[in-house]
This record gives sequence, C-alpha cells and structure tokens, in this order.
Amino acid sequence: MFDNARMLDLIEQALEDDPFCPVCGAPTTIEDDSGRLWLVCSATMKPTTVLGRVSAAVMPHRRRLIVDLSEHVAA
Repeated sequence: MFDNARMLDLIEQALEDDPFCPVCGAPTTIEDDSGRLWLVCSATMKPTTVLGRVSAAVMPHRRRLIVDLSEHVAA
C-alpha cells in the first residue's frame, strides 16, 4: 500500500525524469486511468481514425506507467 508521500515522490520523480515528450516536445502530465497513474504527453489524444492509430503505433508519444493503485505496485 502506498502512502500519500510515497505516491507524490513517484509522481514528482516521473515528471522530473521526463518533463517533455521526446516525439513532439510537449510537456508531460499525469493521468488516471482506472486506478493506474500514467505519465503521458499532453499533446496526444486517443486516436479515433485508422490513420491516427497507425501514426500512434509508428511514432508513439510518451506514455509510461507510474503507479498501479489497483495492484498497489510502483512501476
């Protein structure tokens, strides 16, 4: 189980390690996806077209798991 201080440390460390997306240079942010905290590129959205999905696969923007709260695991 994580306490608030440990989670905050993990989030801050992730933002310090990867402040910008290496593909487009946009700032990274933290997003919650069903109890999982991800470091993601702030310029990307979920692709809705076939071309969008292909380009996301070829040049993926930053998306890294930071904390999985559902499993209580640090990535």
